[in-house]
Amino acid sequence: LSTSAAIAKERGLLVKNYYDYIKPEHINSFEIGYKSLFFDQNLKVDLDFYYNKYDNFIAQVEMSTPNTANPDSIAIRLNDRSLQSRYRVWTNSRSTVYNYGGSLGLSYRFLQRFILAGNASYAKLQRTENNDGLEDGFNTPQWITNVSFGGERLYKSLGFNVSYKHQSSYYSQTFLVNGTVKAYGNVDLQVNYNIVKQLNLKAGASNLFNQYYYSYLGGPSVGGLYYTTLTYSL
Repeated sequence: LSTSAAIAKERGLLVKNYYDYIKPEHINSFEIGYKSLFFDQNLKVDLDFYYNKYDNFIAQVEMSTPNTANPDSIAIRLNDRSLQSRYRVWTNSRSTVYNYGGSLGLSYRFLQRFILAGNASYAKLQRTENNDGLEDGFNTPQWITNVSFGGERLYKSLGFNVSYKHQSSYYSQTFLVNGTVKAYGNVDLQVNYNIVKQLNLKAGASNLFNQYYYSYLGGPSVGGLYYTTLTYSL
């Protein structure tokens, strides 16, 4: 069976798309959080959770229109993208969309000068599939984690802070490009010293080891940033 014969045989499957004028999006949201101090207020705990349900979720869909006014040519032109005009529209999803997640943060102060902290956040978008072709554009990693360690008066007025951040990979959908954003992690470091009471010297680095990464597709590749500041307070 040739391509043209197959198109002619199945052309009866073509139907008008069901996309209509955009309607208001509806959301039912639930949030809960907890924050407290323990061990003589040296341990701080911060916990939260959220759950959202969307109806008429607003997102984009890519459309293709055959470049013809002849009804007999529509099926043939829909089989060849070079014979179509492509565009994007905002419309409502036929699916029920769920978005949920939460975060946990811990911070512990010890020896009266050091702080060890960490937090993790989770986010997820889920749909009941109705094959509506919409691109949800959530563009958010499921996991983001941070760990930091710092101290003050380490030696006289010398202080420091070092932190590590990791972000999981995720699938990104934009009007420019679709694809997977790779997971990455980087280290930040900062050291500060009060030379005298009113004069402070600060030096540090963001992405200390200069490991290039993309935070979103189509964006710039981010490397290390190194800085030194001298501040005098009147």
